[in-house]
Amino acid sequence: MSTITSLRAQVTDANHRSRGMMNIEFDGDTHGPYRVIHDGRTYWYTGKSGTNRATGLPVREMATEDDCRLWITLGGTAVWED
Repeated sequence: MSTITSLRAQVTDANHRSRGMMNIEFDGDTHGPYRVIHDGRTYWYTGKSGTNRATGLPVREMATEDDCRLWITLGGTAVWED
């Protein structure tokens, strides 16, 4: 069962600079996000997951159709653009 949620997430750009808090749409299940709408683009779970080195938090990789990528925490509270 999925749940679409509007969240405010702390966003970090590809150069490790904070973009501040931004609104995202988060569609996920008990395992984490599988669709995220961020900055006007729709990202889908790529099947890759891991741990953010700086925070130690579990994350998932998401990508758009044209291969823009980001990493997001399982709860959607932090996003790292790639």
